[in-house]
Amino acid sequence: MPGGTIKDCLETIGIAISGLSTCAGLNAEWAFVKKGYFKKILTCHPDKGGDPAVFRDVQTSFEVLRKVFEDAELKSFATSLDQPIGDSYRGAKEEYKGSSTPSWEYYAEAAKEVYATYRVELARSNRSRCQARGTAKQCSQDAPFIEKGSIRIGFMLDSGGYGLWTHLECWRVPSKIWLGLPDPTRHRDHKHFEKALRRMNEVSLCGMSELAAAERKKVAKYVMDKTHWTFGGVVDKVKKKPAAVSADSKSESTSIVVAGKAKDQFVIPVPGNGAPKDSLVGKTFVITGTFPEVGGGSGFQLGKDRVKKMITSFGGKVSGSVSGKTDVLVVGKNPGSSKVAQARKQSNTRLVGLQDMKVGLQRGSLGDSQKPLKIESFARGFGQRRGGPTGKAAAPKAKLAISPGKTKAASKAKLAIASGTAAGSKASTTKKRLAPASGKAAKSRRQG
Repeated sequence: MPGGTIKDCLETIGIAISGLSTCAGLNAEWAFVKKGYFKKILTCHPDKGGDPAVFRDVQTSFEVLRKVFEDAELKSFATSLDQPIGDSYRGAKEEYKGSSTPSWEYYAEAAKEVYATYRVELARSNRSRCQARGTAKQCSQDAPFIEKGSIRIGFMLDSGGYGLWTHLECWRVPSKIWLGLPDPTRHRDHKHFEKALRRMNEVSLCGMSELAAAERKKVAKYVMDKTHWTFGGVVDKVKKKPAAVSADSKSESTSIVVAGKAKDQFVIPVPGNGAPKDSLVGKTFVITGTFPEVGGGSGFQLGKDRVKKMITSFGGKVSGSVSGKTDVLVVGKNPGSSKVAQARKQSNTRLVGLQDMKVGLQRGSLGDSQKPLKIESFARGFGQRRGGPTGKAAAPKAKLAISPGKTKAASKAKLAIASGTAAGSKASTTKKRLAPASGKAAKSRRQG
């Protein structure tokens, strides 16, 4: 029967089982599963002429797999194909009876993101400032800081963490959320909305399952009010972005077909599978930037974790900061200027992009090429945390010049002399700080 095992659920949502073997870990498998699910759900949705029964089977199968992944009930989908989940499947299908069907547009919006765009949680301190600054919704409280323990909503930043927090009362519910909710004019029970929000975990909104019952009810009642929705809840006003797939496509690929030039999928090298083992033993690495190739464009820490796992699987060691022991700085998109500048100053530290890392691992050596890595842009630093969405933390021009490789960094010897630490330098042996002067003596010194 459908949903009897993990394998049954995967096949129901159109997953090519063989594709799981290319995934490096459970998180990568889950991203692979989600892509296949969205491809299937967009083609079998009743709004596009799909069979409602098939749609419900696909929806139920994904819900069971999401719950298994969320509760960490398995270490890998690929090695748990025969795990029985019939009871969970029947329970999920029974729960879906009588529930509303999210619109096709909801799934099209959700398919664009790898990780949940929004998060709901209780404020952990009194330091987060409400960022409701739009023309439609502004924080009305005298003190815009969100009180500890109160409900707040955050948005996933480029850094991979959640920020730009707002009070629940100040939140404009985005279309990625309300497109998946029941119609408030037809459903007045908050429990229907709570269930819909909880199903968005790992898709659009995370954190609902971590709240207490009273807090979940409060969030559900808030989103039931259509006046809190962006675009007034009018679907036709939602900005359309291509995310559809061809219904008659016969490709076995599980990736979403989007408008524009298709990008080659980055496959993380696996030791012993087309890449020699232990090729990075004895080397120390530091990682900086985001890595869209492995999912880090939306999830900074998630992307870095995957790159770190790749390095350590080949025997390399990963450190948090650049030092004299650093052999390689792995540079992603929008890296930190300080790490790059520090690495440029050290003759023993190489800067390598992720694609070059992959090629080096496949041949068993990173090589000795000294070709400088060109970097076009850097992370904005901590400005956003300090000053909100418009805050910036600019690096000195000299550091920016060294970081992208536009100027040659000074040698350690010159740097030592310049800082007055080299033996025999005038700065360290003859030049002494002059004592503070006043009156005529000070005037005389300034004129001299």
